[in-house]
Amino acid sequence: MSRTPVPFVDVPAMMRVHGEKLERALAEVVRSGQFINGPQVAELEKRMAARIGVRHAISCGSGTAAEQILLMALDIGPGDEVILPDFTFIATAEAVASVGATPVMVDVDPRTFCLDPDAVREAMGPRVKAIVPVSLFGQTAEMDRLEALAAEFGVHCLEDACQSLGARYQGRASGSFGTAGFTSFYPSKPLGGIGDGGMVLTDDRELAERIRLIREHGQVGRHEHRILGVNSRLDTLQAAALLVKEELFDSEVEMRRAHAHRYDHALDCVVTTPFVFERGYSSYAQYTVRVADREAREGMIAHLQLLQIPTALHYPRPIHTQESLRPYLRREVETPVTQELCDTVLSLPLSAYMSQEDQDRVIEAVFDWAHLGEDAAAASL
Repeated sequence: MSRTPVPFVDVPAMMRVHGEKLERALAEVVRSGQFINGPQVAELEKRMAARIGVRHAISCGSGTAAEQILLMALDIGPGDEVILPDFTFIATAEAVASVGATPVMVDVDPRTFCLDPDAVREAMGPRVKAIVPVSLFGQTAEMDRLEALAAEFGVHCLEDACQSLGARYQGRASGSFGTAGFTSFYPSKPLGGIGDGGMVLTDDRELAERIRLIREHGQVGRHEHRILGVNSRLDTLQAAALLVKEELFDSEVEMRRAHAHRYDHALDCVVTTPFVFERGYSSYAQYTVRVADREAREGMIAHLQLLQIPTALHYPRPIHTQESLRPYLRREVETPVTQELCDTVLSLPLSAYMSQEDQDRVIEAVFDWAHLGEDAAAASL
């Protein structure tokens, strides 16, 4: 008798919790007709600024757009370089290329998978205008060291917090570091909407005002445009949905953490489980483990697939190898840790409302895979 697949993210369970409130909130927007710049947008910005501990939260159309608008507001463009990790989603580099600047991808810390401060120092040069650490899989990079590096070299530190809302480092919320941070509300993120959405977070009033102008065509009045901008507003429907989900966000992060810690205790003898700083607090956007090599990973994926357990690869290749970025690369840095991670990482199912039964199935399947490997090794002797 076949069993139902384990969901990678249990959306139906989430909807059982939020569904009715979401429907009411969306219906209210539809009835109001205020689909753009409705009051829910301002309320969400207010709540997020308070949550992160910054003075200004400026919403926009996506996390990628948030980074692009932030770079535009800081006048980073052609002739400038921006340092970022080679192990991340392409959007981080894509936004840099889209403003005409040069992405410089450097290596990551083998424990955290986040930007390595030592690699940043080695890659620093006269054209570098910003460092973009990606707070990956739910926890931040070593932001104290990266902020200090940025101050030492007189460049901006811009935290990519698209995967790490709810995380903290040394008592500070992810998104609050550096000149500014930015985040995403894509549905799979720790605080996800029902479509695309993003936000820039900063204490700098002048920067915030410039970002607000850029996201709406640089407009200061009807048919009056002071600077070159883009069209990237967060629509009212998304803001309304996010306000509903924000109410339970802290408890959902705790549920994700409880599931992650249960994985930790069960699996640390068969795979390398996620590292978290002693003074860190991860919101576990993904639960990503490491295995010995690419062959072992392929075997694990195949075994779990037979048992109807999905997995994901975050990420299967360094972003500097992507064809779309080749025209924008001016210098290449060796990234051996990134390459090793691309061959050995694997993300397991995890979400706030994951059932214990589903998690037990995942744990049992991983142990089965490990024992099959042991049996094969013994048979070859």
